[in-house]
Amino acid sequence: MSSNYPIEIIPTAAISEAIWETPALIVDTTGSDRIAHILGNLHTHQKYTLYYTRPGINQLTRTIELANNLGIKCIVLCGETLPNPAQILPQSSYTASLISPGTISGEENPPLEYILNDPYAKEFSHIGYQIYRCNPQSVQQLLKRNFEEMRLGVMRGDPAAAEPMLRDKEHIFIDLRSVRHSDFPDNALRSPNGLYAEELCQIGRYIGMGQKVKNIYLFGYPSVLKPKSVTGELIAEVSWHIAEGLFSNICEDPGGNGKEDNFLRKIVSMGQEGQDLVFVSSSSTGRWWMEIPDIKNNSSQIVPCSYMDYSIACSGEIPIKWLFFFQKINPD
Repeated sequence: MSSNYPIEIIPTAAISEAIWETPALIVDTTGSDRIAHILGNLHTHQKYTLYYTRPGINQLTRTIELANNLGIKCIVLCGETLPNPAQILPQSSYTASLISPGTISGEENPPLEYILNDPYAKEFSHIGYQIYRCNPQSVQQLLKRNFEEMRLGVMRGDPAAAEPMLRDKEHIFIDLRSVRHSDFPDNALRSPNGLYAEELCQIGRYIGMGQKVKNIYLFGYPSVLKPKSVTGELIAEVSWHIAEGLFSNICEDPGGNGKEDNFLRKIVSMGQEGQDLVFVSSSSTGRWWMEIPDIKNNSSQIVPCSYMDYSIACSGEIPIKWLFFFQKINPD
């Protein structure tokens, strides 16, 4: 396939160790290669090749398993409907994030409801939702399970605050219906409010920079795209941002085997009667973490955070994220 963008369409049978260095395998279940051709009109200044395959919905699980076993990350283009989460999420402990407008009446295979009720979901974050579109029971269940959430209005004030909520997640679900109608004309909700297209692309970059990401699912858009479709362009651009993030990603873990010289440890005193808060920043990427005391085990856990959390602590206040995780780690 001749294009500006380094993308190659391959049959599913060609997935092997020969392509393991690719940032991602794009798996299109709609049976079309239109997104591949739109991607071909984009440009990158990096040296990599994306591979694109069309396995069909019945072969999706096998294709993803094959790729993941080879260490290949997948960007899955699903069309209108997300496959049954029970078939694509593991029957063992996992972490996930969902970018969606909320709960949608009559939706087939809703990932939010499945994850909220799945005992295997260890960590979860719901990002960019609109409170008036979210079932109160879902919000209560999310809080009950100590999962993270960020409403659209909060994210709009500080889009970078969404990055820590994506950093350690393995499975990411992106509902295109979270984008406002003017930026996504094929939005079935026809909502005047929602994410801006550029915000979704920024989120795509954060997803690609994730430390544990395995699979990203895009859904909530027409499987059959019109020629010169704005929707097709948006999907291609989001995929581009994810791939660029994956390619330029630097794996770092301040609580693991990362080189100590790459991290700066900062201790913020909350006063004579207060708890000292410990933050860690990366000298390579500028990412931040905070140490949360695990009182029962006399240890601490490293949790992703933002520079804003550190700034709040420096002003003499305990960040809400610190309190949230302190209570989650120390429930008694």
